[in-house]
Amino acid sequence: MNNPSFFQKTFILLSVLFLGINPALANEGQDFFPLATATEFAVDISVPDTVQTLEYVISNRILIPEPVVRVGLYKTSEVIKFKSEFTYEVWVGGVSRGVISAGNVAELSYKKGLYTIKSESLEFGSFDYFRLVPANQANFFSLVNYSRPVAGRKKINFNVYRGTLEYRYSPKSKLPYIINELPLDSYVNGIAETHDSAAIEYSKALSVAARSYAYAFIGKTPPTEKRMFDVYATTVDQLYLGYNSELFMPRYAEAATATAGEMVTYNREPVVVFYFSRSNGKTKSWKGKDRPWLKSVEAKYDKGKKMLGHGIGMSNADAQQRAAKDGWEYKQILEHYYTSTTVEKVF
Repeated sequence: MNNPSFFQKTFILLSVLFLGINPALANEGQDFFPLATATEFAVDISVPDTVQTLEYVISNRILIPEPVVRVGLYKTSEVIKFKSEFTYEVWVGGVSRGVISAGNVAELSYKKGLYTIKSESLEFGSFDYFRLVPANQANFFSLVNYSRPVAGRKKINFNVYRGTLEYRYSPKSKLPYIINELPLDSYVNGIAETHDSAAIEYSKALSVAARSYAYAFIGKTPPTEKRMFDVYATTVDQLYLGYNSELFMPRYAEAATATAGEMVTYNREPVVVFYFSRSNGKTKSWKGKDRPWLKSVEAKYDKGKKMLGHGIGMSNADAQQRAAKDGWEYKQILEHYYTSTTVEKVF
């Protein structure tokens, strides 16, 4: 073999460094085609377990674990009939007391301080409240004897929810409350503040606003003896209809999933935001404690219309039109209504 050229030497060196090939092979008169050979080579290259995305590098934000939100569904003195196609574990006072098998109905009741549960495989009473917990928080359950129809939604009963059920007496209400505890993104997927034919970018904007609103109230409600959850399932906070709403409004659920973990931030901190039905051409400024992101802005598609709602934050009617007619993307919509804010992935 003739003396190797500069390029041949370079190729041999790279082969030694990266493929672990014996350089002598190239000097024994043998043809050297390492990419075509059937010989297996051990490549020792250190690869990190995780790779930072460009977005993460730019924002330098450390993502938090996904928060859990507690939703007050309703209060009742009636027996609760619980059913799921998944197995649920019954916890009392931090101790597992057994399981409700998939497909079985469990009846929960409360009388004079005593909680009682009855199912095919489980029956006992306790002076502490019940928590029915699935193995996977994406699993769902139905409240068989709970009727929750909503006007204009094809007579669907919205009585199916993801996550955990907590059955707990409320001293404030003087009745047992049914509380749904679930991951924040699952909650947002079940929000029903729009219709499924709305412009997709508007639906994304709404999902981010809904997530931001709920996050602001997690763990910040009055003491436990007064209110044992973060948000109501009604328009007192946000209309939450759960799993059946995901099925009824798949486009909205898809939009919400596309914005998973994203919130409105001001000076890098997630902030509470509000939205409402329609303005009269201009939104209102916040008059309470200092919230500089809640300033009056133009809502051009609302001009000449009657205001519907409190008027602070995002006008749903105007936002839909900006997405449908002006082609605005969801971040542009949100950053218009919430002054000096940014949309960031928080978890």
